[in-house]
Amino acid sequence: MRPFIIYGRTSVIHSSFLAECASGAHAPARAADPRQHRLSLPLVVDERDVLRVRRAVIQSAGGTVEIVRCTPIRKSTKVRLTIELQAGALDETVYRIMQSIEAGELGRIGLAA
Repeated sequence: MRPFIIYGRTSVIHSSFLAECASGAHAPARAADPRQHRLSLPLVVDERDVLRVRRAVIQSAGGTVEIVRCTPIRKSTKVRLTIELQAGALDETVYRIMQSIEAGELGRIGLAA
């Protein structure tokens, strides 16, 4: 674990403490279900596989998953897709995508903007 410098003193911030703060556990209101968070999944595939990915996304979770952006990569036959989905649909969506195409590059999964 990496120490952080706070006001000239070294202290270690534990990941459980950060998770507790981020989840709003200290707030009196009920915390949102983590499966409802919107995630962003970047994916790079060959342009001939885009239709297969679209079908896989629609079949996996329907309305909870959508392709937000489809951008061609310069001087390449590849396309960068940005898929937004609910956290609860992540496993099924990635599984269906992997079954539908031969090769692709999954990027870092993060919170949707």
